[in-house]
Amino acid sequence: MMRWAFLAASVALSALAPAYAQDNKPAGAEPAAQRDAVVQPVVETGTPPASDLIVTSPPNADPARTYADAEAALVQADIDYLIREARRSLANNSAQEQVALWTFAVFADDFAAGRYTEARATLSNAPGGLRGGLANMLEPFLFAAEGQVDRGVERVGAGNELPQPLPDVARALVFESAGRLNEAAAVYAQMIEGLDLTPPPDAEPRNLEEFERALNAARITHSVYRAALVFHRLGRTEEARRYYNVVMEFAPRSEDVQQNLRRLDAGQQPFEPALTPRTAAGRWMIFLSEFVTQAEMLAGVMSSQDPTPGLASVSGTALLQIGLLLAPDASDWRLYAAQQLVNANGNDGAERILALMPADDVFAPDSDILRAGILIRRDDDAGAVAAAERAAARAGERWTMVAAAADIFRQANRPTEAIATYDRALAMVTDAEDRADILSYRAYANRFNGNMNAAIADMRQALEIDQSVDTRFVYVSILMDGDAGAWRDGIQVARGLFAEQPDSVLRLNALGYALIRRPEGLEEGYRLLWRGFNFGQQNYAVVDSLGWAYYLYGHFDEARALIERANSLNVEEPNAEILDHLGDVYWRLNRRDDARTQWRAALAADPDAIRRRSLEQKLSRGLTEPAPRRRELPQVDLPDRPAQQDDL
Repeated sequence: MMRWAFLAASVALSALAPAYAQDNKPAGAEPAAQRDAVVQPVVETGTPPASDLIVTSPPNADPARTYADAEAALVQADIDYLIREARRSLANNSAQEQVALWTFAVFADDFAAGRYTEARATLSNAPGGLRGGLANMLEPFLFAAEGQVDRGVERVGAGNELPQPLPDVARALVFESAGRLNEAAAVYAQMIEGLDLTPPPDAEPRNLEEFERALNAARITHSVYRAALVFHRLGRTEEARRYYNVVMEFAPRSEDVQQNLRRLDAGQQPFEPALTPRTAAGRWMIFLSEFVTQAEMLAGVMSSQDPTPGLASVSGTALLQIGLLLAPDASDWRLYAAQQLVNANGNDGAERILALMPADDVFAPDSDILRAGILIRRDDDAGAVAAAERAAARAGERWTMVAAAADIFRQANRPTEAIATYDRALAMVTDAEDRADILSYRAYANRFNGNMNAAIADMRQALEIDQSVDTRFVYVSILMDGDAGAWRDGIQVARGLFAEQPDSVLRLNALGYALIRRPEGLEEGYRLLWRGFNFGQQNYAVVDSLGWAYYLYGHFDEARALIERANSLNVEEPNAEILDHLGDVYWRLNRRDDARTQWRAALAADPDAIRRRSLEQKLSRGLTEPAPRRRELPQVDLPDRPAQQDDL
């Protein structure tokens, strides 16, 4: 499995070579010789042309604004700045480690404005010239825009090292952009014959085959959906329906697919507009963005890098944001791009991306929910509730949007509205799995509000009608905090999950952490969590769980090293549980001010009602219960103690 992942990452990097970042190239690799460049760079001196892709630049932006790096600009969704910086850097032959990113940006800007000669000049002057990796990926769409569709299709195969189905997708998109749908359909049909259309498992992959399916799922879903649209436009109803249904197997409850299936039944065309050369190029960049982002993430995993705050892939994010400006109807990817920035604490940039979502778009309710989440982060509960109410009102029969609105009400500390809205969602569905999902959400809301009896009752009902992996995980997480009987029931389910996949860090942590919640499970839980830590030293949840087990054994220095590491590994939103644990450890080490700092941070992270009351008490009076007695640690077949934080 690891060898395959390394190869996947290598393919992605070589696909953009030699124009990729120098730090990512193998030792000794140098840019290929350029083909004779008969066209000079567009900008050598003077003022560059106005950007045609400025719609996400900050309002009232100062033209002289700067950022520390390209990532900072992307977090703000400031493509206008990115293009200006790209033109400056290419003209001055500076920042060559980002030449691929700059080339994509300048090419896209000229392409969008119809400056095709200038766009080709940019490719000609990139590393490798018109035979280089960047030109291989972009020139086919330039030919299509110039009316040379057949030449564009032929160009796809020239030197293209991207894995399938990407080359076939590029060919089909070029045909689509020219309205040659029968030829696009033929390419898509042949492409699909060579794809593994088995959806990835709901649980973690067990083997290489399942791992590959999980990696390829988004790409296959995206590719097959494009095929379905083409067959739909051609009136080939049977094939279109089959492809839409394949997409639904990979991405259940996809509203765009469901709407197009309704339109197919009514004899209507898809709701998305047909592709033009500009939107086809944008869609292609979106395909590339998914591939590059995944490859860079795999490369990070292979090099055992710790998670860091910020974007998972600067190159992938840039391709996605630029692709959306070329193909503004890609609303599902717009949501993904905005969520990327939310995860990187780029709320302003996310809002700029969401602002381009039409009010009547099929994904407008999803956009409202994402906006509501941003407002929650800004402590604007009233604004978040208003956005959630708008989403629920627009939801129609989409119970998922109603349930998402309920979760916003929960986060805004509106428990009555949250539970009532979950009840509304529950009344909308009959499918057992859907009902179990809503019951699980409602159970979490009840737990968050401190109503453990209602939470446990919801989860017992959910498990009775659905034994999926997701339902069982939530069952364990809820019942572990119940009374002794509920805890034992949760442990039994956790043991079943663990038995199915004993090498899963997620399942090890679920069982191990549930066990240490009560004294009678501490020793077994400690042993399991050591095993999980051995498998997942970059998984902040299992690192925190093991640290808490050390705390319960009275080994506070070891607990501190582990929980500090868990806190540093958690690069997304602050985790109230980890911060609470860290505060307790500091208190036992007589670092009282540090303890209160962590408890205050935990309280600011919007914990559930039970933890909130506990934190308020700790801030008022400190820890009043006796410290766990230091005891001998159980023997395990691993090192008997973790290293200090700097060595982990």
